[in-house]
Amino acid sequence: MSAFLNEAVFGVKIGTWLIIAAAVIAVCGLLYLIFRRKCNAFIKKHREIVLYIVFGALTTLVNYLVYYPLVNLPGMAEHVGWWTLVVNVIAWAAAVAFAYVTNKFFVFRSNDKSTGTVVRELLLFVGARIASLLIEEAILAVFVTALGFNKNAVKLIASVITVILNYFFSKLVVFRKNKKKRIR
Repeated sequence: MSAFLNEAVFGVKIGTWLIIAAAVIAVCGLLYLIFRRKCNAFIKKHREIVLYIVFGALTTLVNYLVYYPLVNLPGMAEHVGWWTLVVNVIAWAAAVAFAYVTNKFFVFRSNDKSTGTVVRELLLFVGARIASLLIEEAILAVFVTALGFNKNAVKLIASVITVILNYFFSKLVVFRKNKKKRIR
C-alpha cells in the first residue's frame, strides 16, 4: 500500500493528493456551513448537475480505486502499454455498474422499474459508456502506449473528458424525459 501512496501523479505523491483532497473537502464543508442558505438555493436550482458532479466524482473514485492498484502491480512495468489498456477496461466495468445505479435513481430520477424501461436504459447506458470507453482507450493508447506520456496524468485528463461526454449521453439519450406520457 505504501508503494501505491508513493506513486507520483504530476510529480506529487498520491498520499499528498489524498491530504489535499481531504483539505479541499474540509474547506468546502466549512464554506457550506457559512453560506448554507445560498448553497441550498443553488443546489435546489441545479440539483441534477450538482448530483451528477458528486456521483461522477464518486464513480471516478471507484474507477481509480480499481485502476491504480492493478496498473501498478509489481512485475507489470515491462507490460505498461497493453496492461494499462486491460486494467482500464476492468476499472471501467466497475465504474459503469456504480454509475448506472446512481444515475438512474438519484441524478436523473428514472424511477420506472418496468422490465422494458430498465432493459432499454441499461442497453443505452452501457452503449454510451462503451463509446466513451473507446474514446478513453484511444487517448491512453496514443498518449501512453505510442507517445510514452505519464500513464497516471493521461488517465486523469481522459477521465475529465469522459465525465463530460457521459453527462450528455445520459441526459440526452439514456434518461431523457419523454414529453408525452406513454399509454400502457
